Parts: sequence; structure tokens; C-alpha cells
Amino acid sequence: MMSIAVRVPATSANCGPGFDSLGLALAMYNTFTFTPMEGADTYSYTFQGLGADILEQENPEDNLIGESMKKLFAVVGEEGVFGRIDVSIAIPPARGLGSSSTAIVAGLMLANRLVKKPLSKEAMLELANEMEGHPDNVAPALLGDLICAVQDGAAGLCYGKISVPDSLRFAVVVPDVLVSTEYARSVLPTQIAHKKAAANVGRAALLVAALQQNKPELLAVALEDMLHVPYRKELIPCCDEVFAAAREAGAYGSTISGSGSTLIAYCNESTAHQVVEAMVQVFLRNGIECIGEVLTADANGADYI
Repeated sequence: MMSIAVRVPATSANCGPGFDSLGLALAMYNTFTFTPMEGADTYSYTFQGLGADILEQENPEDNLIGESMKKLFAVVGEEGVFGRIDVSIAIPPARGLGSSSTAIVAGLMLANRLVKKPLSKEAMLELANEMEGHPDNVAPALLGDLICAVQDGAAGLCYGKISVPDSLRFAVVVPDVLVSTEYARSVLPTQIAHKKAAANVGRAALLVAALQQNKPELLAVALEDMLHVPYRKELIPCCDEVFAAAREAGAYGSTISGSGSTLIAYCNESTAHQVVEAMVQVFLRNGIECIGEVLTADANGADYI
């Protein structure tokens, strides 16, 4: 059998007020290549690129790529295919850009190409959501654009896809600060005042309307959050200062990407580069190394290459 390669985009979960329900696919990609090996009964891995040293330290038996491949083979009732998986990394791991979701989605896509009766993307999304636990990362990674997804006990996974305006740009800054998702969840309160919850619902709805109607001027209000950002920003040095710098440089609004530590500002094309530079300079002035990039949305999600 020939090698199979798949490319999976980064994701920015929550999108401000859409906690655990909104997720955005970004044009930054990890690439995964699977080469079947005769006689193999396990998966071996090679990593190159950003954060390869972190991933190399993980136990291969726990790798999400192989785990998701095994899951799909089991679901369709076919014998597993094993071999080598080569990963080219552009998405920094453990920074709130959906690195783990790319691994889950990639494994499912790779295995799906090998089975006699491939699953639909909708069926793969169900499997990915079972593994990830929250759809706001895996859904945009698989499907692209902005995804609104909720898990309902009776109806299962319900989601809708919203096209992101072509004119929108995203200033993404990744500081050299690790924030684990588990710890970022531990700092959240167990209860929120009804008034704050209602305000958050309104902003999440406004965010969707702003993108659907291409009214980016609404994003300054729509990206405000009261459920997680006020608590998680304490884990990211200079967070408020970076947000202020982005706004002064021309951003519509900004927020934490996923659970952090990446910060993301929504901009237009003419101001995006000055916004990302302003954000980067705040971190550098405070002695924190970082990476800054201007990205577009990814409209298609994971695909074979």
C-alpha cells in the first residue's frame, strides 16, 4: 500500500463568549503521513517542526493519532493497519490552537482511507467528539470555518457551519507560556451569576450574527466574555496589556484562543500586521518570547494531500 497524507488546520476554540460551543478553523496546518509496514502490529512516530521535542517525549502507546486510527477500525469492524506515522508540525502543542484535535482528526482520516466502507465526515465527527470531549476544537478541524456545536443528551451532537468573511484576518500571538487545558478548567468558577450568563448568551449570538452579516464593527462587543476569559487571563502574563495594544493598533476585538496561552485578535487586512506586531512587542518588552502570525480562516477543514 502507498503512503497516505492528510493536512489538518489549527483551531481557536471558544471564540470569546462561545465557551465549549464555538470553534474557528485557521490556516495553519499539521501534516500527517502514514506508511503501512508489512508485519507491523504497532504505530511508530517521527516528529519534525515546532514542538517536536515535546511530542517525542510522549509514550507512543498513548498517541492520539494511533488511538483514533484504532477506534475507527474497531467501529467499522475491520482489521487494523499498522506502520509509521510522520508528523510535520506548524501548530505549537499545548498553546490553545487545537494541536491534540489535529491528531485525533488526522488518525480518523488516515484510517478512513484504508477501510472498505469509509465513514462520512459526520460519522467521523461523532467519533472525534467522543475522544476529545468537546466539539469546539474537533469540529472546525474536520469541517473548517466557524462551527457552532453542542452536545445534547437526546439528540447527540448538533452543529452548524458559518462561513467566515474573506476580509477578516486573525492576529495570533503564541507566548512561551504553557497553560494545560486541565489547569485552565480548574480555575473556572463552579457558578456564574444569572446576569453574567445572560450577557454571555447575547454576545455569543451577536458574534454569529456579526460574521454571518459581515459586520465586523460588532466584534468589539461580541468577543467580550464573562465565563472563562476573566479567570484564564490571570494565567497569561500581560494579557490585558496585549488586548489593549491590539485594540489601539486597530483590531476589532481580541480574546484567548482555547484555554491559552495563545491570544488572538480579529482584524481587517489593512491593520492585521500592525496589530500582531503591537501584540508581540508587549510580550517582548516584558521579557517573554513569542511567535506572531497573521492568519486567515480555513474554509475546508481536514483534507488529503
